[in-house]
Amino acid sequence: IGDQPAGIMHAIIFWGFILLSVQVITMFARGWFPNFIVPGFSVGLLGGVYALSKDIFQVLVLLGVMVGLYRWVIAKPTRLMGFLPAEAKLRNHSHWEAVLILLFIATIMISGYFYDAGRIIVLGDDPHVIAESRWQPISLWLASFLPSESAASIATTASWWIHNLVILVFLNLLPRSKHFHIITAIPNVFLSKLEPMGRLPKYNFEAEDAIFGRSQPNHFTWKQVLDMFSCTECGRCSSMCPATATGKTLAPRQFLLNLRDSVYENQEKILKTGTDGEYDVVVGEGKAVIDDVIWSCNACRACEEACPVNIEYVDKIIDIRQHLVQEQARFPEELSQAFKGLENNSNPWGIGAEERDAWAEGLDVPRIHEKPDAEYLYYVGCGGAFDSNNRKTTQAFVKILKEANVSFAILGKDELCNGETARRLGNEYLYQTMAETLVGVINGYGIKKIIVNCPHCFNTIKNEYPEFGGEWEIIRAGTLTKQLLEEKKIQLKKKLDKNVVYHDSCYYARFNDVVDEPRSLLSAIPGAKVTEMDLNKKQGTCCGAGGGRMWMEEDADKRVNVMRTEQALSKNPDIIATSCPFCKIMMSNGVTDKDKDEEVQVIDVMQLVSDSMETSTSSPS
Repeated sequence: IGDQPAGIMHAIIFWGFILLSVQVITMFARGWFPNFIVPGFSVGLLGGVYALSKDIFQVLVLLGVMVGLYRWVIAKPTRLMGFLPAEAKLRNHSHWEAVLILLFIATIMISGYFYDAGRIIVLGDDPHVIAESRWQPISLWLASFLPSESAASIATTASWWIHNLVILVFLNLLPRSKHFHIITAIPNVFLSKLEPMGRLPKYNFEAEDAIFGRSQPNHFTWKQVLDMFSCTECGRCSSMCPATATGKTLAPRQFLLNLRDSVYENQEKILKTGTDGEYDVVVGEGKAVIDDVIWSCNACRACEEACPVNIEYVDKIIDIRQHLVQEQARFPEELSQAFKGLENNSNPWGIGAEERDAWAEGLDVPRIHEKPDAEYLYYVGCGGAFDSNNRKTTQAFVKILKEANVSFAILGKDELCNGETARRLGNEYLYQTMAETLVGVINGYGIKKIIVNCPHCFNTIKNEYPEFGGEWEIIRAGTLTKQLLEEKKIQLKKKLDKNVVYHDSCYYARFNDVVDEPRSLLSAIPGAKVTEMDLNKKQGTCCGAGGGRMWMEEDADKRVNVMRTEQALSKNPDIIATSCPFCKIMMSNGVTDKDKDEEVQVIDVMQLVSDSMETSTSSPS
């Protein structure tokens, strides 16, 4: 109920319906048995308390309906009405259904009151009705306005018919309306996945019925289809989506509704033909979803974090990407170079493997073949190894490890990309090949503990590699650094005296619930004045690099990284702190685009910690 007043309004209506379900059963049954009482709900048991609760909740539900009607008819919030540029189809919808359902709910509440008020007069000599009426102050008050017993009889009879007919119409309207979520949302939440949010399922390409991605309604899993039918059309997903916010064609709500409509259309076609026939392809020009929608996604899970009924969007988008890449070879032209670099040189930059450990030159960093008994393997990752700016972060973390006398080693030139970029871009076969190769290399050295300083590497190796035989203890660089601070193996003495704003990585905050750790490290730096962005932690905005979009072109006026940089700059920082190599690249580019690179620095948390350490060696610059 965090989005007020909509949250409270929905909570009241929901619990009102739950409570009033006993009355619905009672009123239907009384069509055959006039004195029917649900077992256990006589006045001597639960009936009195229930009658009072029902009387109160009917008023609360009516107030909730008034709030709902105000929002739909007068206020018309942008995210609710589909005014976002990517939701033209929804925007052109009349929304009559939402208003009708609210009027139905109001009618059910009001008819319930008049039904009870009429019974109090008509059955005034019935001991049960007399006893129950003492628990119904509002119904008893309404009864005082009924002029005669005949008027009361008309009121209670008419209310019975109106109440039950509205319920029956409501039930018939549900399956083909957005309000079907009343039926599907609860099981959808209950059946939400329990495994890590950052884990994608491993495809078995050797299975007899193997498909290379999903392109037709019958390809989606039953849970993915349940997601489609559970959408409340509230628009929270689209309002938090960075692609939508920057004017791209993707709006998660519209994407899901288009898939749902495609399921309906295909089912209708099958019913008419009487056979399974050919299912329509859902992606492509003139189809339910155009290619650009699929490639606009940052796979940041902001939509999923915002969804009140736990709908998963990212898995469907990546499944469709797999179809486009593996079956159609249809993807943005610039991705060809990234795929080629991953295939030939095991990094999306395509830089030769001989440069992978060039960052370590002169730092006396041991390789694992030289130090096989090292406690930790430091898996550097492509960003920390090849990007000149992020090499400073890698060197800074090595400085921390060496200062604390941590026993560690690196793979050096033997290190390979973990394939995360390939997987998020839909090249699942390439990803699996890379994953199996890297697992073989690491297991070949008998490694038990791995340190990573990249949230993408962390998520992939920790959450997805166990399916490939990668059973290791994965430690974040921040976790180990925090431990070293607490054990006083490193000490932060040098003052920073600067305003620092922290940008949350999606793959730490939303995917793996890592929000406090980097803030704790920043707070430990003497003099650092840490400020929060308005959108932070799990509600933070993506830097624009997620989902492989690091390697895709973006229109100058639609850049997610510029939008996020503007959010950071609004806090007047001296430093924008990051915990991800890709975030650092994107935020640095954003600062440059805003002509603020001489005033504002983008620095990784590990660099800030290293710079603050009291040590005889100087930090990388």
